Amino acid sequence: MSLLRDMDLYKGIVLVSLLLLPAGWYWSNHLTKQIELCEKSIRESTRQGGYLEQIGKMQKQIELIAQNQLTTSDSIKEPRTYFEGQIMTSAKGLATNDFTTDGPKQEPSGMAGKGQADDYVMSIEWGKTLKVDMEFVYAVIFNCESGARRADAGGQAPPSVWRLRNLSLVNASIERNTIGRNAPPPELGDEWHIADMKFARREPKRGK
Repeated sequence: MSLLRDMDLYKGIVLVSLLLLPAGWYWSNHLTKQIELCEKSIRESTRQGGYLEQIGKMQKQIELIAQNQLTTSDSIKEPRTYFEGQIMTSAKGLATNDFTTDGPKQEPSGMAGKGQADDYVMSIEWGKTLKVDMEFVYAVIFNCESGARRADAGGQAPPSVWRLRNLSLVNASIERNTIGRNAPPPELGDEWHIADMKFARREPKRGK
């Protein structure tokens, strides 16, 4: 009690300082360790192949996945718009009245296990007078199956859920000779009529 009776301001400050010194040392040591961890994290993040680079790659992948989901959804909800856009980019000079789209029509998939899935079939009907080369046919199939977007849209081509199901071509040279009842020429020209072209997407049936 005599200590408290003799206590003045300066003695009080010294006493409080002695009591707070361990707490101050602990807090200072804690901050030093936190600063070291922060500096280590910065070094790990900014180095080549570090966390920032990995996060950047993941962000691009996530953006691409989100973009692909939207595009895939659009190709299912608006299949006619999708196919018209893909086909029109296959060749210059192609007119919208050179072909028509019909569907999608729901058909059995023919998979093992009856009733497990359905195919949704889109038919592309071409004008009877339209003659195309094989390069054009390949371009149409590639664009519709790959989901390649218009050149002015930029970016990476999103995936497509549509796959070629039927394709029937008639060579124009054979067609002319058949009409005239002549033998077909020894070499066929690269002129074709597209008699049948269908694309389909498969969708599993939902449980009732």
